[in-house]
Amino acid sequence: MRQAIRAAALLLLMGASSSWAAPSPGAEPVYQSTDGSRVSLADYRGQVVVLNLWAIWCGPCIAEIPELVELQRRIQPHGATVIGLAADSGSAEQVLGFWRRRLDLEPSYPLWLASMEEANTHFGATLVPLTLLIDREGVIRERLLGAHDAETLMERIQPLL
Repeated sequence: MRQAIRAAALLLLMGASSSWAAPSPGAEPVYQSTDGSRVSLADYRGQVVVLNLWAIWCGPCIAEIPELVELQRRIQPHGATVIGLAADSGSAEQVLGFWRRRLDLEPSYPLWLASMEEANTHFGATLVPLTLLIDREGVIRERLLGAHDAETLMERIQPLL
């Protein structure tokens, strides 16, 4: 029974995400970075981006962060970056404090702030973690629901590098 419920939920999520359409060029939403600057994906045009939508209250998201740190180390020399979009996770100070206290890490990739509503509106995110693989032209090439390890993410992003 449990497996049937999970399968139905997954099919529902896949159906909901397939109707998502990328914003038109020049219409990328603007977010606040934890350093206080205003940022958008347009700022990263020319780079491959691994956009990870996560939250400080999400267990799988927390478990995935060290894998994203490792991925960042591996992809940065190739003109690529991980960006963490923290959904409904509080202020910049709260997000940075979470990294430092709970994870005992300094962020190694940019962290942006958004509401879950914005994440849903802009990226079709109904659940986190959700990882989007974005090519150098800013086109979302793949949507990965759930937590993933660095090796799996590296295999998926390799063709874009």
